Amino acid sequence: MAAVRASVSRLLLLPALGLLCSSPCVSGGKVLIWPGEYSHWLNMKTIVEELSQKGHKITVITHSATPTVSNSSLAPGNYHFEILQVSFTRQEVQQNVDEMLKYWTYDMHNDNLIQASLRVKDMIDIGVRQNQEVCKAFFSDTELLERLRTDRYDVLLSDPMSIGGELLAEILGLPFILSMRFSFGNTMERLCGQLPSPPSFVPGIGFEYTDKMTFAQRLKNFLFCISQDILFKVVAVTKWDGFVTEVLVVGTIQA
Repeated sequence: MAAVRASVSRLLLLPALGLLCSSPCVSGGKVLIWPGEYSHWLNMKTIVEELSQKGHKITVITHSATPTVSNSSLAPGNYHFEILQVSFTRQEVQQNVDEMLKYWTYDMHNDNLIQASLRVKDMIDIGVRQNQEVCKAFFSDTELLERLRTDRYDVLLSDPMSIGGELLAEILGLPFILSMRFSFGNTMERLCGQLPSPPSFVPGIGFEYTDKMTFAQRLKNFLFCISQDILFKVVAVTKWDGFVTEVLVVGTIQA
């Protein structure tokens, strides 16, 4: 038995030695990051820091008005930032987010469904305009796009709340991974991520309901989720379809 155990130990030791000998020859990959802001960035930066610690080269695409995405917000590592210049300011981004959080926390439950949907749409429109300016600054920069193609990245990590990442992955021919915090009414999770979330049982993000809802709460939750689906599709068609088509057909866009 002792001879058998020794033989097995030697057999197990061989692959371990092989891994140890080959490890200095292993190099990390190249990861492109299209981040979101605030809690979305906090959710993603843990992944980014871990990738850097594993030896991967990280390139983050951000803009001059970002309130949260910066090298100083990350643990020390191998990061490179491409900073796009935009006309809006950090204060304008912060103001819109503050108004949205204030409404969501204190006022939303006092409004009826139509009032809530219209108020949310107004705030989303501001965010969409800022998001589009970032995309225009990026996709009009042919030099930057060519440099990213030449660098041959392996994968793109994107937050879908900041639209543009999937489009960049399509242009560069990269696989992409989505890191998602949440969206109002669980809309993006359901429509884009195919998350099972029946509104009769699962409360939509934006309400303070639990899974123990009354009939009236279930009805209100159902109508709210439907309104967010409609809002999402209206924004997608009116604000983004033309932009995405132009980038995919031409390969860039005029700033």
